[in-house]
Amino acid sequence: MTLPPDYVEYPHRKRGMDHDRYPYRILPRAAPVAWPGGARVALWVAVHAGHFPMDMPLKPFIAPGGMERPYPSYWDFTQRDYGNRIGIYRLMKAMQARGVKGTALLSGAAAREYPVMMDDIAAAGWEPACAGLDMGHLHHGGVAEADERAWIAEAAHLLRGRFGDAVTGWHSPAHSESAHTPDLVAGAGFTWTSGWGNDDMPYAFATSAGTLTAMPLSQDLADQRMLFQQNMATEEFTTAILAAHATLDAEAQATGSGRILTVPVTPWVMGQPHRIRAFGAMLDGILARGGVWSATGAEIAATWRAQQP
Repeated sequence: MTLPPDYVEYPHRKRGMDHDRYPYRILPRAAPVAWPGGARVALWVAVHAGHFPMDMPLKPFIAPGGMERPYPSYWDFTQRDYGNRIGIYRLMKAMQARGVKGTALLSGAAAREYPVMMDDIAAAGWEPACAGLDMGHLHHGGVAEADERAWIAEAAHLLRGRFGDAVTGWHSPAHSESAHTPDLVAGAGFTWTSGWGNDDMPYAFATSAGTLTAMPLSQDLADQRMLFQQNMATEEFTTAILAAHATLDAEAQATGSGRILTVPVTPWVMGQPHRIRAFGAMLDGILARGGVWSATGAEIAATWRAQQP
């Protein structure tokens, strides 16, 4: 077999990244950031409030938390539905009691399926962000660009129809993306995104429709991954979050530059009655150390952008 001549031709084969979305950067050389009030760590609680349709596709992959049994899987569906009717209210109560803000990563379809939850998210003062159309519409290279554009437009329309211009952030369902997703997201008017778990701090993300702010949303510290996928104990999750905060706080003190602690939580996981007290105790532990600025994703992104050269 003879390889074609263009097999070894790769336009991004150079020092740095293998794409032109952003330049190579290491954390010690990142421009310093100052958070309001002299805070050392910005606390971002990102709540995954997705809608899981009962007829979810199995290919190209099953979204984490997706339906794994034959249709109709009430076993799976009702547990996910539990989070949007019950679990999320425990998270709201725990966060409100401590003055902690939240960003709700919402499926667009949730605006139609859970109108009461939309009202209560607004009443809680949480930031609404778009997490795709629903957990059954995954973005990947096998989706036609026109279809993907239509999904993003519909999701944006559903959420902005309820929350208006407050919807500025995007998170693809199950961290799924095609090569076109960032361009289509920027073209739909979003200003920040959280699909790439490759940094602890924001950075400018280039698209054909303008620059997005990439926000750090770690899968490694997600309750869904640790508690649901890896079957770890609740205390292992909360201990990991507290350990991450201790490290980030120490780095901020040593460098004089702010850090971000992102806490990704899922109502049908962390909103269970046997876990919610541990969630509250974790927040208490973070706040007790002081130097914490509780903020939404949009607030953190805007504050970071204002300080960039």
